[in-house]
Amino acid sequence: MRRALELAQEAEGYTAPNPMVGAVVVSADGRIVGEGYHHAPGLAHAEVEALNQAGDQSVGATLYVNLEPCCHFGRTPPCSKKIIEHKLGRVVVGIADPNPKVAGGGLKELSEAGIDLTVGVLESECGYLNRGFFKAIKENLPWLSLKMALTLDGRIADRTAASRYVTGVTARKFVMALRAAYDAVLIGANTARLDDPQLDVRIDDSDANRNPLRAVLDPNCTVKPEARIFAASGQTIIFCRQKELSRQSDYPPSASLVALPEPKDGRLDCQGALQYLLERGCQKVLCEGGGQLAGSLIDAGLVDELYWFVAPKMLVDKEALPVVASANTRLIADSVEWQITGANFLGDDLLISALNPRHNVYTPV
Repeated sequence: MRRALELAQEAEGYTAPNPMVGAVVVSADGRIVGEGYHHAPGLAHAEVEALNQAGDQSVGATLYVNLEPCCHFGRTPPCSKKIIEHKLGRVVVGIADPNPKVAGGGLKELSEAGIDLTVGVLESECGYLNRGFFKAIKENLPWLSLKMALTLDGRIADRTAASRYVTGVTARKFVMALRAAYDAVLIGANTARLDDPQLDVRIDDSDANRNPLRAVLDPNCTVKPEARIFAASGQTIIFCRQKELSRQSDYPPSASLVALPEPKDGRLDCQGALQYLLERGCQKVLCEGGGQLAGSLIDAGLVDELYWFVAPKMLVDKEALPVVASANTRLIADSVEWQITGANFLGDDLLISALNPRHNVYTPV
């Protein structure tokens, strides 16, 4: 199953709205005779790739797959039929598929065909791998990760709003790889204006050089048409007020203005923006915005995961910008709790990873 997970992850960033799936066929005498993974929507599923490679050696063999095999016709035929045709003796599944089109149907077909089933192997790891897929189906929202780079005293920029660079080269390279694994990157208007980020992927591995969709929450369209965010390949969405849509022609062809409802506090509807991104096929969204956007998203309970990069430096200035700027007043009893899942050094910087504890099914062991 660990090998199936490794194979599935090869296509991270390329399969949405489909899940990442890897499959391994092991013969009765313990040899791996077939492997495969789902590369992109419309292409063969992992089970089909692995079974085609195994050929006649799949008879009586065991198939390991991190997600329940599908049992419906989509762009490709159902994998359950293929498994039955190849006369496997056993199928080991990491986690059941929450998609209503499957939801146990694949397991039922295999069981009725007399195939021995084992379900729930490395279930947490399998759920976490496809956390965007699971959340999209269960909550009609994409998985939202919040990435922040801060000093030891919790500041992301000095009093002039300058933030380049809080962390070192190694941490910044990690963020590039992180972007490549996400379907969209989200920032706020202040970050777009002050930092003028490009938000693209700049790493040596050409296979991972994939730019996510870029999105800016900018109610009044303050980002300039010549901003660097429009320079990279791919699309950029500017979420704005309805009255700003007339300015579409001011921006490059790669930019799209999308109107969002305005709540009473004058800020745009963050949940509406995330739902729009999901409709565009973005199941995993990485927020790289500033303290105000971070505070709004956490206040709204929309953040699922944290990537907290802590640099070994302090600004020691009360006017420096805080990592989270919430409009709420909280006491210790009202603290927002997180489950820390990892802490490791990237060069001189410390990366702390954490999950929203309400997502138990996605928690890696």
